[in-house]
Amino acid sequence: MTRVCVIVILLLGTLQSDCDAQTTLCEHLKIFSGEAVQQLPTPTIRAAAQEYIIGRQFELVNEYGIAIAHYKKATELDDRAYAPWVGIANSLTAMGRFETAVAVWREVLSRNQSHGEALLVVGLDDTRVGDLENARRWLSRRRLQDKDDPVESLLRDSALLSVLKKQNNQEVMKLLQENFQLTFDSAVTTLIDQNNRGNWVGVMQQLVDVGAASIAVQVATAATPYVDGKNLSALLTALPLLEVASFGDGSLTLEIYRKVSLTQDIPLAPRWFEPVSLAAALSMAAQSMSVLGAIEAPIKLYESSLAIEPNDSLTANNLAWMRLNRDGATKEVMELCNRAFELQPDAPFIMDTLGWMYVVTGKPEKAIPLFVGALELESQPSPETYVHLGDAYWLAGESDKAIHSWRTAWILLNAAETRQAYLEGYMSMAYSVWGISVATPEALYDLELGELTRNLMEKITAFENENFPKVSGLVELDGAK
Repeated sequence: MTRVCVIVILLLGTLQSDCDAQTTLCEHLKIFSGEAVQQLPTPTIRAAAQEYIIGRQFELVNEYGIAIAHYKKATELDDRAYAPWVGIANSLTAMGRFETAVAVWREVLSRNQSHGEALLVVGLDDTRVGDLENARRWLSRRRLQDKDDPVESLLRDSALLSVLKKQNNQEVMKLLQENFQLTFDSAVTTLIDQNNRGNWVGVMQQLVDVGAASIAVQVATAATPYVDGKNLSALLTALPLLEVASFGDGSLTLEIYRKVSLTQDIPLAPRWFEPVSLAAALSMAAQSMSVLGAIEAPIKLYESSLAIEPNDSLTANNLAWMRLNRDGATKEVMELCNRAFELQPDAPFIMDTLGWMYVVTGKPEKAIPLFVGALELESQPSPETYVHLGDAYWLAGESDKAIHSWRTAWILLNAAETRQAYLEGYMSMAYSVWGISVATPEALYDLELGELTRNLMEKITAFENENFPKVSGLVELDGAK
């Protein structure tokens, strides 16, 4: 047998294997999707049809509010028709009212269980909220229709893989992954051709929402060599968040940023038109990661940034703070604290870090003036600095001043305006800077201030109960040794 014949036979065998795998996958999906309830055709209600036509005309000229009013009238005249609900859902989507639109797509699906767009939208939303059985049913049914464009196919299959992973269905996952790379490549190529920042952001957000942050990371890294300007900034700004969400250690962000820096400065949102140096970009990425509660990844990026620009006071301080809390007051950490202070001695956040280093090393008398000075310089008093000041006073044997500082911190932490300011800050970061959200503002608030608040309450309660040994123990838990 000639070599050519052998190759042909091998190729035919591979094609047959792929075909068999896809046939088996379809059989599984048919089981998952179940039987769609077939609605019997009903006579058209003339008045409802007229209202639908009027609504459609207004939708076509972007008069969505008026269109919705007519569509709603059509649903009242004929509750069984699904077309007016489709019109309402599309109009709401065009208006940016996405959550309400999803609820309307559910109305479509209740009237037509084979409607492709409703199957996709509701399937993705059920994946997001954890309704795994329904998500698997709708997404399987939609995949069997095979009518999605490349980007929709990526979202659909990513969500389905996420559902199957949570259900520990390794067999069907493996079958679905057979052609996933082709789906992925087609979607990324389409997004590159569309050249639209909003599309990149929307796809990455939806992938995060369905539990496929690792695929969102792959999208961002695969596309960075082929886009620039605002599109590149969207990918590079989101990448550190996506890496944290997929439990990365910062290596990928570091690698991609370094590659981009070989040919240009790093464009980051929102001021993508004013690109920054690699050192600054790494420091900004580390800050984003630390907001999400990561430790190792931001430390890696801060260290890399500081190696490039050793005189950046913000980077030195943030690295000192994170390593102080991770490693304690090592010689290197103390040098970092002092270097940051030398570079910018009148920055409240740097004074707070240096003061905390003195608390940790058992020198509260050196810490107290720094905390007091930081509070005097801050435009908005920091609850955390008041807690630190209270701990320092306690270690210095000034219990009255300690409880006064802790109570002040408690008042600040429990003020409605304080919580609202933090939540609005997180929301602003997500929408104005990051472009995506990988955690709710409430979750981010608890990450930053939850443990601080709980420990503070325990100290105040123990003090009021005159349980002073417990107070001392709680101060030590805060980091003072």
